[in-house]
Amino acid sequence: MAVRLHMNLGVLAESQRLPDSADTVVVVEPNIGSTSRTKGSLYLLVTGAGGRKLREATKLVAERIRDDYYYDLSAGIAVCLRKAILAANKVLFHSPDRPLVGAGESGPIGLAVAVVRGNELYVATLGPAEAYLVRQARLLTLPDSSPDSGMPAEDVDGPEVWHGEITAGDCLILMSPNVSRTIGLGPIQDAVMQLHPQAAVEQIHRQFGSGSLGSTGGDGVVFIEASEVASTHKAAPLKPVWPGESMAGAPERSPIPLADAVVGGVAAMQTSARQAQLVADGWLRRGVYGFFDRMPQRPMSRGRVTPMTVRRERQQRAAVAIIGLLAVIAIVGTSMWFLSGTGRSDNIDRQQKAQQAYTKAQSDLFAVNGNNRDLVSSEPATAAGYLEDAYSQLQIAEQNGYDPSQLAAPRAQVVAGLNRYYHVTVVQPQVVLSFLTDDLEGLVLGPDGAAYLIDNTVSTVYRVNLQTGAKVPVLTLNQPPPIGGGVVGSPRLLATGGQDVLILDSFNSLWRWHPAQGNASGRGSLIKVNIADNVNWGVGARAMGTFIVNADQNQYNFYIVVPSQHQVLKYPPSPDGSGYPQLGRINYLSVAQDVSTVDDMYVDGKVYLVDKGQITQYELGEVVKTWKPGSPGDQLLRPNGPVYTRLTADNSAQDQGTFYAYDGLNRRIVAFKKVDGSIVGQYMVPATTPWFSALTGMFVIPGTAGSSPTLYWTEGGNLMSALLNPSAAPSASASAGVSLAPLASPSPSKKP
Repeated sequence: MAVRLHMNLGVLAESQRLPDSADTVVVVEPNIGSTSRTKGSLYLLVTGAGGRKLREATKLVAERIRDDYYYDLSAGIAVCLRKAILAANKVLFHSPDRPLVGAGESGPIGLAVAVVRGNELYVATLGPAEAYLVRQARLLTLPDSSPDSGMPAEDVDGPEVWHGEITAGDCLILMSPNVSRTIGLGPIQDAVMQLHPQAAVEQIHRQFGSGSLGSTGGDGVVFIEASEVASTHKAAPLKPVWPGESMAGAPERSPIPLADAVVGGVAAMQTSARQAQLVADGWLRRGVYGFFDRMPQRPMSRGRVTPMTVRRERQQRAAVAIIGLLAVIAIVGTSMWFLSGTGRSDNIDRQQKAQQAYTKAQSDLFAVNGNNRDLVSSEPATAAGYLEDAYSQLQIAEQNGYDPSQLAAPRAQVVAGLNRYYHVTVVQPQVVLSFLTDDLEGLVLGPDGAAYLIDNTVSTVYRVNLQTGAKVPVLTLNQPPPIGGGVVGSPRLLATGGQDVLILDSFNSLWRWHPAQGNASGRGSLIKVNIADNVNWGVGARAMGTFIVNADQNQYNFYIVVPSQHQVLKYPPSPDGSGYPQLGRINYLSVAQDVSTVDDMYVDGKVYLVDKGQITQYELGEVVKTWKPGSPGDQLLRPNGPVYTRLTADNSAQDQGTFYAYDGLNRRIVAFKKVDGSIVGQYMVPATTPWFSALTGMFVIPGTAGSSPTLYWTEGGNLMSALLNPSAAPSASASAGVSLAPLASPSPSKKP
């Protein structure tokens, strides 16, 4: 005895559906052998989040998928399903019944479809719809749902069709996500395992529509349970067939005597009668036509020519009459529209949409944080999906007139959760030293552990002790000629090289400040560095950097970005360390390019240029196309993306440590690994503070023994600091952040 699968179906009756449900269910179980063998049985649920008014749209999608799937015989089941879904989306997109979708919103209509052929199972979902398979008391998702790809949409990427086997005892669930969010998957799984599919559907619907839950909206549920039934088939043996009459095959003659003669006579009489009928009809027609010919006829009237002026007057009067009629119709129609309360109905629809969006956002937040859960820590990807949906729902609620004050608290929870998922740390800024309203820039960490910065207001380079906040001038405009002679111009750029701090002034003169060994008071020597061809640099050098080649002799290569020569110039040091000869100069970039917009440069054996908001890595003068900073991934909160202007690192060794890049557009510091550009984290200040708006220089001191790294930066007239990991123990260099002067507000930086 053979065994085959039989499908026990559980579907909610149409009379039991909720009044505001837009869901449509289609079940096709063909009894034609060829159709059943090739196309199988179709189970389809089309759900919509928008109330009863979407019922026509879901019905249109369901009928189109059913018709196209069974009509299309060009390919297999998976391809035909995908083609039918794409065709339904196109018909809905151009239909007058389609729901309105705002910019950036996903369509409100989703579908879950399953095809069973023998023991084969095909399942596909699109938009806000869910499909599950219960097998051996385990609940499996088939396939992964994608709620952000609903219909209608201009371009729908064909849904993924899952293909597998269905065995006796398995139960397939097609369900609206509104039901699963309200009741939970646990009660649904218990009902499926304990009850017949139809009884399970009715029990789930009673729980969903009960007064305690107060549920509204989509209530579509389809349960399909596979069971075994006996199948027998017995073929009937073929039997020979003999003629039923002994006279079969003989000439066609009647066995009754004279019957053939009588039949022939009757046929002759019928022919004669037809001829007589035709003759009588001809006589009658000729008589009638002759009578009409003898009747008197009216003479044909002559045509008249109407003057052009008369015709124009008639046309004008007709046009005025038509315009007046249209005006009356418009006035009557407008009055009826206002009296019918259509405007109030639209307002009610907007309020209902806003309330539904707010309720959905609260449900998403409960899924993340309800019942003392922390889904961001345990299941980050799932939590991100709920939080992103909640963010979109709150936007929909606000667009439809929901009170912004009531949205503030849930929006803050959503933003905080998303920031945790995107590894955002909020740091607390502290003022190390305030220069009041002076304009500061060009901050570097000196070899003696002090900060060096340029005060453009007084054209002075200061050394600042990070522990005490004491400042000492190192170089000032027009100061007496130091060792090496020459006139000191206004300082423009700073860099650190070995045991020196390099200063470039407005005359393109390069000065070397060498701090005194073992002295913490800020004493040192200022020496002019000999670069013979610095007069050819022109004005407006954008950035400079160094790379150690001999640490024992304190020798380093010197790099400078020169827009007038479309190059990054590289100068190896002279053997005696006295300067940088012209003969050794080389063009670092293999191809000349526009560097007039470069904002910063970092050198660690490789060269990194910050240009037009992007960071590019160069090795041996060539662009490394396989390296770039990763995306923070938070386009939902910060859709404009990062625009970098400053770059520093916590380790000077090549491909080691972490980069810190300043994104002024989004007021944050983005940290990523030097070796591959992968994101490490983000650092932002509290939204109520003005910092990170116009950062002009920065460096990072790494923590030791588990302590937090410390960021130092200049902004406006202040030297600032912040612990990048507030939960760690503060480092020695960051513990002092003392404010020695009143706090000054930041001001935009000025690049000469």
